[in-house]
Amino acid sequence: IPYFPLNYIRDLVVECQEYIKSIASLNPIPVERTNEFVTQANGVPAKEAEFPHHVRLGHFAYEDYDDPSFIIRCSGALISEQYILLSGHCFWATEDNYVSLGRHDYTKNASLPEVQIKRVRKEDLIIHEGYDPEINSAYDDIALLRLNEPVNFTSHIYPACLWTDESPLQLDKFTATAFTVGKFVNETDDTYVAKLLVQVVPSDDCAQEYANSTFYKKGITEEQICVQSPVEWNSTCEGDIGGLLQTLVEGSTTVYRLYGVEGNGHACEENHLKFTYTKVQSYLDWIEKIVWGA
Repeated sequence: IPYFPLNYIRDLVVECQEYIKSIASLNPIPVERTNEFVTQANGVPAKEAEFPHHVRLGHFAYEDYDDPSFIIRCSGALISEQYILLSGHCFWATEDNYVSLGRHDYTKNASLPEVQIKRVRKEDLIIHEGYDPEINSAYDDIALLRLNEPVNFTSHIYPACLWTDESPLQLDKFTATAFTVGKFVNETDDTYVAKLLVQVVPSDDCAQEYANSTFYKKGITEEQICVQSPVEWNSTCEGDIGGLLQTLVEGSTTVYRLYGVEGNGHACEENHLKFTYTKVQSYLDWIEKIVWGA
């Protein structure tokens, strides 16, 4: 366990403070962001620029070489100029992988203020050493992805801060986000970021929910959080395979604090209302060392 002096401030905390200052100068798009909203089955469509850190990972399918279609595969969170935080099970070993930033709505006729697409290589994916992609497991399900070039922050593309508070969790609700459907961009099916207000529940609730799952042979660990959806939430099965769990930074209406990335093993054939997320806080040393060289 690393030793930190009493007055030690993590690099990522300093970076968060700097991000908040610099973001203010970008004049973020005036979108109502709130931790309280009325939810609905399969989530409420997010407003454009509502989650500036929420990015899309996928690859292009060249069925028509004159009109390649971007396939939505997964969600991730921009946490610095050059790194995305995501679920370990999220990144498939396929060629021509891309990260798309700055757009929530991928419906055919959607207008968008800007899209930045960064090509990434599978060798730039850093999966936590505790996660084994070869077996069915939901433990240490977290990864970092290094972009091939830095992101230019804009009024609607900028990073989330990370949850660093080590005191007992006081919040009882978080905002979960993920993509719906996951169809080709040039089809008419809706593909957009949806948000859902979820309730924090005891880990034992998820342990019981997934008692027969091969992904949770050790039950629910301290590195995971259990949340419950008040309504049906099919994004995991009908959209991407790794969503985000976040809340607004206290006192801010523009910057979110990322609490978790979606865990593996939510079987589509079962009607789950409880889901696990990998806690970002449990992996701060690992993240900080890779991203900021601490």
